[in-house]
Amino acid sequence: MISRYKIIFSLRIFIIHNGSLLANKPKTKTVNNGSNHYHQTVTDYAKPNKGTSHLTQTITETTTVVEDHQADQLDSMLGSLQANMNRQGVNTVQKGCCSACEKPIVGQVITALGKTWHPEHFTCNHCNQELGTRNFFERDGFPYCEPDYHNLFSPRCAYCNGAILDKCVTALDKTWHTEHFFCAQCGQQFGEDGFHERDGKPYCRNDYFEMFAPKCNGCNRAIMENYISALNSQWHPDCFVCRDCKKPVRGKSFYAMEGKPVCPSCVGVDEEE
Repeated sequence: MISRYKIIFSLRIFIIHNGSLLANKPKTKTVNNGSNHYHQTVTDYAKPNKGTSHLTQTITETTTVVEDHQADQLDSMLGSLQANMNRQGVNTVQKGCCSACEKPIVGQVITALGKTWHPEHFTCNHCNQELGTRNFFERDGFPYCEPDYHNLFSPRCAYCNGAILDKCVTALDKTWHTEHFFCAQCGQQFGEDGFHERDGKPYCRNDYFEMFAPKCNGCNRAIMENYISALNSQWHPDCFVCRDCKKPVRGKSFYAMEGKPVCPSCVGVDEEE
């Protein structure tokens, strides 16, 4: 009995789960400063349509050299050989036709992809190398050796352009090896906090805000959340204070001196009610 190998098809859809922080453009006072924030998806890249060919042999093979004979003479010899072997109790029933050459199969037979093949005709659809009883991959009904299948059809890493054979990170409409998806600035891999994107590159939170966020005119540090827009600059709310007495001037009248806010009392002017 020839056992037939059943191929399990397994497809995975890689989905980017993303979110965003609300970004409000500054108006006159306190506003929110935000940026696009995402979470990468890590999945196991299943090797789809993988199978193993099965090789069987039920008769002893012999080699017959025939030279300069007509086709009918060859058929006659084969018929006589088959009759003689049947009389000796050897089963020579054909095992179907080869899917590649469409000729009858007697002797060794490979069963794979729901078809039968001569062993020498069960080859990779790309490099034509004989697959024998090795693992192979199926695509559109054709068998491929493992190296060719991955080179032709596996997703590519956006960093190294190599085929992804195992776990796959999906982010920024691209696929990545897990070890190659890291901050474009510091090289650290991302944790559960996700990453920020700028010009198609991923950044960790600290590097993103340090490199691209507006700087406070009071402390010169990155502004990550709310800020005040005044005197043609941005300020942390806690940094928007009188230059002289350091008291908060947010929501109050103030004077501008050398680009800094100064409360009325520090310039000798009574504050308006």
